[in-house]
Amino acid sequence: MALRNCFLMIAAVALALAAQYKQPPPAPTLVTYRQDVQPILAKHCEGCHSPGHMGPMALNSYEAARPWTQQIKATVQSKKMPPAVTSPHYILFSSDDALTPQQIDIVVKWVDGGAAEGTMEPAKRPARRK
Repeated sequence: MALRNCFLMIAAVALALAAQYKQPPPAPTLVTYRQDVQPILAKHCEGCHSPGHMGPMALNSYEAARPWTQQIKATVQSKKMPPAVTSPHYILFSSDDALTPQQIDIVVKWVDGGAAEGTMEPAKRPARRK
């Protein structure tokens, strides 16, 4: 009887431990330039931040954007860029380039995560903005 109780206690402990360690937590999703950030920059930034345009630095490639990651993060968090008309006395244009909170979050996670380049199939790359 004592042996049976011992086995039952061991089984209960094993089940409790198994329930506690049932599944490992999901791995954090890596935010990368190619997959996540490049489409945002292509749509909202490259119109000005390309060679020969008014932006003070190019953001049209990973190599061009990488040295500016901390400044990009600070600028999108402060909403200084992309520029937007904020006065209620002015209309917003249909070409308003303001980033959504989700897009800002993606850029911040990319920078905070080490600004990984990642990969993307050439056919899926976003078209360059003109």
